[in-house]
Amino acid sequence: MLKRVVFLITALSALIGGMIWLRMGFELSLMPTGNPKDQVYRSSQSFMPWFGCGIACIGVGLVGLYVSVKDAGRFVRWALIGTLLGCFIYLYGTISRISMNLSIQYEAAQPIGLLVTIAGLLFFSVSMLRSQLLPLWTRVLLLLSSVSLLIFNDQFITAWSSVPFGISWMGLSMYLFRRFAQASNPKFTKLNDGER
Repeated sequence: MLKRVVFLITALSALIGGMIWLRMGFELSLMPTGNPKDQVYRSSQSFMPWFGCGIACIGVGLVGLYVSVKDAGRFVRWALIGTLLGCFIYLYGTISRISMNLSIQYEAAQPIGLLVTIAGLLFFSVSMLRSQLLPLWTRVLLLLSSVSLLIFNDQFITAWSSVPFGISWMGLSMYLFRRFAQASNPKFTKLNDGER
């Protein structure tokens, strides 16, 4: 019963987080650099709260992937903890900037949180890729999301990497929804084991 709830909550969170990054990524990437025109860089401040909420949702989605595997090991657990810590530092930095009218005083929390998130997600995805504890297509999506976040920058053409990042997590949410369905109907559990 508890696993069913976990899979449902984490699947919804991963789906919402992926949709946020996909939508905001498209809008941000289509903006010209130097927007407004008198600035060198595009104005991305209004996108940051959305990206912060999205990354927090994706952190919750990662918990579902961790719960779905058995004998993941300590390294994967620490990678998960690191990723969650990074996600919520990033979200904290976003909330702090909003509360200060997007002042630069607390901006350091956002890049630090993003770097910790990237490192944790990379370690998690590489561990999953080597251990083969998840189906191949989920491992590929997880690695794609890690690489996409690694090259993400809101000011350059790499802002487009937010799109595959969002799509990857929408795909991973489908896996979690499937695990929810399997937990609801135990006789289909063996199907998942056969995919690995």
